Amino acid sequence: MTEKIKRCAIYIRVSTSEQLVRGKSLEAQRDYLTSYASAHNMIPVGIYADKGKTARKELKKRKAIHSLLEDVKAGKIDVILFWRIDRWFRNMSDFYKVQDILDEHGVRWISTSEPGINMETRDGRLQLNVVLSIGQNEVDTTSERIKFVNEASIRQGKLIFGEGNMPIGYKSGIINGKKCMVKDPEQEEMVNAFFDYFEKHQGKQATLRYIQSHYDPCFSYSNLRTMLSSEFYKGTYRGNPYCPPYVSEERWERLQKISKKNIKRTPSGRIYYFSGMIRCPECGHILSGTGCKSIINRKTGEKRDYCYYRCNRAMIDRICTNKHKVSQNLVETYLLDNLKTEFEEYKIRVEKIQKRKESKPKARTEKQIEQEMSRLNLLFQKNRVTWEYYSKEYDALEEERNSLKVEIPEPQRDYSFIESLLQQDFLSIYTSLSQENRRTFWRNIIQQIHLKPDYTIDYVDFVQNRSW
Repeated sequence: MTEKIKRCAIYIRVSTSEQLVRGKSLEAQRDYLTSYASAHNMIPVGIYADKGKTARKELKKRKAIHSLLEDVKAGKIDVILFWRIDRWFRNMSDFYKVQDILDEHGVRWISTSEPGINMETRDGRLQLNVVLSIGQNEVDTTSERIKFVNEASIRQGKLIFGEGNMPIGYKSGIINGKKCMVKDPEQEEMVNAFFDYFEKHQGKQATLRYIQSHYDPCFSYSNLRTMLSSEFYKGTYRGNPYCPPYVSEERWERLQKISKKNIKRTPSGRIYYFSGMIRCPECGHILSGTGCKSIINRKTGEKRDYCYYRCNRAMIDRICTNKHKVSQNLVETYLLDNLKTEFEEYKIRVEKIQKRKESKPKARTEKQIEQEMSRLNLLFQKNRVTWEYYSKEYDALEEERNSLKVEIPEPQRDYSFIESLLQQDFLSIYTSLSQENRRTFWRNIIQQIHLKPDYTIDYVDFVQNRSW
């Protein structure tokens, strides 16, 4: 057998205890899908389980889906298996958001108990949309009923969410035979220290660094914002008494006033030319735009806007050590002075890569290649080789076999747009552009700007226009 083994992700989900009784448990779904994968020449590379999550739940709250999508983007998955489409989604909007990502990375899905529902045929798509519409209506009807029940539970102080959704400083507990939210003794000291330090020093960054250095190195700016805005910490939920408070109502109002004073007001109209193009040379994170105004004429008070790029993992979360700010003016000046040189060097790099590809030997016959593919499948099924080795070798063999059948010419890179631009007086053209059009100018020709460890530009990747 020369067909390539598919890497499959198994997605399983249950939302209520009722499903456990009806045979839809996580274990039952997992066993069924694992058997299906084995019978269809697939190898499971991951099991992604959402327990206690409804398919109508906000996409951002379904952690297993996000973990699965990260592996899709990393190229680890070929196909996704789930038992029924209602295990995957019952929300049309979120379904198509995720489907866009799958399409972009060439990953398909199989609803194993519903072979008629698919994205490959017209009838399959019709059935899919009908099922999603019906499912969404059923869930919306149920959610309205649950909403009334939850509102009653909140008024009674009953816990209505899981342990994983607890705010920092709280956990579930039993009081007078009722499950409710109580203070977590292991985090109580940190929460009290957080509010004391913030109220005394009145600085978010200082408070963030204090908690990271004294209590939790992983404490993030996102955690800080949540603790300064969540009403749980004053003991209420949706305006109802709900849990033991960390601060009084009066103190909470005082903390809110301090927090609002710390809000950074970003001037409107600031244009960042290179957003998303520059990565931190230390951690690889995309640099974010930041800026300031500086007085350039003391007599008139005239100010000038300055734009910079910084690593927020260093400046906000304190995870990276790169606190350097890259000046937009310096990047712009360098590119305008060296655009022709950088472009010529880029073409040389691309040509070298292409020559290495073309130097690969092709000596075996089709029959020999297929025998090697069968042997490779057998080795992988017996766990003699890793997936990385198997996939790399199989793809190479498949490429070699295809090259024997049809000689497909390598797509030629079309540099005519950039070359035509560089032959003109592009500096004069650029000078006449508005800020918005300057940003468009750079986005049309530059793909990535690589920095050296000293934060100067190392080399530039250009946008490639391919033609046959």
